[in-house]
Amino acid sequence: MKKIIALLGIGLMALNSLALGQAVETKLSAPEKAYILSRFCTEVKYNFAFYDKLKFSWDSICAASIPALVATSSDEDFIKGMQALCARLQDGHTDVFSLNNPKNQEDWIRPFPMKTKRIGDRVFVVDVYSSVLQKSGIIPGCEILEIDDENVLEYAGKHIQPYLASSTPQWTKYRPFAEFELTKDKTSKVSKILFKDKKGKEFAVEHDRRLPWDLEKRNPSTDLKILKGNIGLLTLGSFQDSDFDSSYFDQLYNKILDTDALIIDIRDNGGGNSSHADYLISHFCNNPIPQGAWSSPMYIAAHASWNYPRELYTKTPEPITPVREKEIYQKPVVLLVNAATFSSAENLCVSFRGAKRGKIIGTPTGGSTGNPIFIDLGGGIGCCICTKHELDAEGNEFIGSGIQPDIIVEEDVDQFMKNKDNVIEKALEVLEIV
Repeated sequence: MKKIIALLGIGLMALNSLALGQAVETKLSAPEKAYILSRFCTEVKYNFAFYDKLKFSWDSICAASIPALVATSSDEDFIKGMQALCARLQDGHTDVFSLNNPKNQEDWIRPFPMKTKRIGDRVFVVDVYSSVLQKSGIIPGCEILEIDDENVLEYAGKHIQPYLASSTPQWTKYRPFAEFELTKDKTSKVSKILFKDKKGKEFAVEHDRRLPWDLEKRNPSTDLKILKGNIGLLTLGSFQDSDFDSSYFDQLYNKILDTDALIIDIRDNGGGNSSHADYLISHFCNNPIPQGAWSSPMYIAAHASWNYPRELYTKTPEPITPVREKEIYQKPVVLLVNAATFSSAENLCVSFRGAKRGKIIGTPTGGSTGNPIFIDLGGGIGCCICTKHELDAEGNEFIGSGIQPDIIVEEDVDQFMKNKDNVIEKALEVLEIV
């Protein structure tokens, strides 16, 4: 996601968090629902960067959706229906969401205070933020088996994936289990979650979402560790403005310069402000770093009157300039990615590969970046529509497929259960060969 959009202050991930079933205060009438639907369908036609690539008639689908969406019994069901319609576009930066918080905080959408992650076909807790959960036996490494008596994968397939804005199968597969997505629901909703600890013992925790967030964050968004062989491990969990501090990175960079090689880990980095990714890569290459060309829909009314085909504005950005008045890190570097590497984190992959700086290791990324426009559709409902079609520095497509690693390595459950990381182990092996 590029830095020129004002929406970055809000963050696409935050907007997605509002989209999963949040009720709104307004009670929309049938004509209001019809207007919101038609407005969204029209805005997609004018603004969606990939409209010409759709393999179906958007107009026909929108028209066919009118009766059911207008007849929805609640605003919440209407929003979910709009999200399901939007999901037909298969774009990770095009979404529909509520703009309102209910007056009653019991109806606010909150997750349980824990982060989760999918590895293969299993789902694990990776961080806990509540002493209540901790005292119940929930710690990092616990496996989630069921939510409300449904198998956890089936639960996500029924309650999350149909409404998920997604450009690739891997994003659809892993995003519902990443960060806090899995357990979001109304604050007052009581859920029963079945866990299994590392010793194989199963236990259930039943609670609403009114739980204290009283434990400190275990892993900072930006972190540096020194591994064996004086190899640095720089973990970047997010490029959101609230998470990435360039001055803090500058402090870490002085330590990075003392390492003999570096692993940059952007697995599970959902993106944010791409200027942070640009700032980061500027420290690792002496030469200007090429960026990929991009295009965006362009509308000229007179041209439309003459039946011109859809027109695009195209541009190739200037290369990223190496950082000045600092020593450039020229030692071996590898970059770690996975299916939850998304948006501006993928922009870093593009510039890293364009700089020919080292190997990319892991699994294909989420496959969605661009510049979404925010539109208030009325009635307390908004949308984001991706306006920008980006290519990599060599002119290749990656939207809809993801950045393909040089070395494919799936995260291993057995290694995770032993507090090990086979992807990092592979990176260490590659750096020893370099």
